[in-house]
Amino acid sequence: MSAFDLRLPRMATIRQSLYHAPLGDAGVVVAVQREFARIGLLHKIQAGQTIAIGAGSRGVASINLIIKTLVEEVKRTGANPFVFPAMGSHGGATAEGQVEMLGTLGITESYIGCSIRSSMDVIELGTTARGVPVFLDKNAIQADGIIIANRIKAHTNFRGEVESGLMKMLAIGTGKQRQAMAIHAMGAEGLRDNIPEVGQAILDRASVLAGFASIEDGYHNATRIIGVEPENFLRTEIELLKEAKHYMPKLPLKQFDILVVDQIGKNISGSGMDSNVVGRVRLPGLNAFPEPDIQVIIALDMTEESHGNAVGVGLSDLTVRRLVNKVDYHATYTNVLTGNGPQHGAIPVTLESDREAIQTAIKYLLPPMNPSEIKMMRIRDTLTLDVLQVSEAVLKQLQSLDGIEVITELAEIEFDSSGSLF
Repeated sequence: MSAFDLRLPRMATIRQSLYHAPLGDAGVVVAVQREFARIGLLHKIQAGQTIAIGAGSRGVASINLIIKTLVEEVKRTGANPFVFPAMGSHGGATAEGQVEMLGTLGITESYIGCSIRSSMDVIELGTTARGVPVFLDKNAIQADGIIIANRIKAHTNFRGEVESGLMKMLAIGTGKQRQAMAIHAMGAEGLRDNIPEVGQAILDRASVLAGFASIEDGYHNATRIIGVEPENFLRTEIELLKEAKHYMPKLPLKQFDILVVDQIGKNISGSGMDSNVVGRVRLPGLNAFPEPDIQVIIALDMTEESHGNAVGVGLSDLTVRRLVNKVDYHATYTNVLTGNGPQHGAIPVTLESDREAIQTAIKYLLPPMNPSEIKMMRIRDTLTLDVLQVSEAVLKQLQSLDGIEVITELAEIEFDSSGSLF
């Protein structure tokens, strides 16, 4: 499709006020040390024992520092820690790919101070009451104890008392691709119902010592870190999820025409772009959350940390050649098929430039309207929602609200010579 002349809405840059209470690096270290002692791990772990520490693939705030501090605390007991990837099928479902994923999060052997033992081999621990097989990473089960660390947040595919956090990491992450496939094959309701049951089965049948749950503020900073004893995983996570949802940033409108997303990525969300932010799910039996309702989503690029895994591109309606040229189809298809969400990896209509993508959305996917009436927003990614660009029609609705600051006034959208947005 060749470029064509079309008037675009003017855009302004705004800042919305979000919950802000970062621990900072020093605070993260102190919190992990405090919680490690509070739940009695200094006494439960014996000198000479081998302790497996599970780390996932998400861009959890300060996760490398959390893991590093856990390694140091385990060493203080005289035990021997190692880290294992607890990320289901991510990293192309290969041991090497999962180590590479950890490296992009700053979790390397040189930084954390211990070995990383990565394998896709699992041991079956039996089945749940519903007949779901229960698997656990072979290296982890051979250790004397297991500790996991993960962020508590709303899941991108379903709503429940327990969504994304410690129980999900146990139920899907530590069981590698086999566990991920077994649970995801049951759809969104299967995730909701089986994550707590499979997680509890692992707690009952393996030597899980503790979980370290983090909660983030609206700016993607760790704001709380809580050590959780295995007998308290479910109860504690139910309460922490309520708190995490309260802090979760959102787009400032519930209904609008166009959302331009500068980048998607596995380090941003398990679904590439967070379904809780964009409102789309596109899984069998579950197409969307009640809000927001967005007519057209345009995805422009993919993070380097994704290593070509373009899961989430299928949540958009339009994309550009820059993103598509980075797609690793093996990694993408492995992830979306394991997760029973093939639409997440479907490549949408692909345009040659950002300008052409926006023009196409207005010309073909919206009803005819004056540019000043088009409700359009542009965000960096679904984790970064404090500063965003909004069109004239959106600005009119927002500028009188509390917590909204106009940073730059309305101006024409600027592109470089190749048609890319500045």
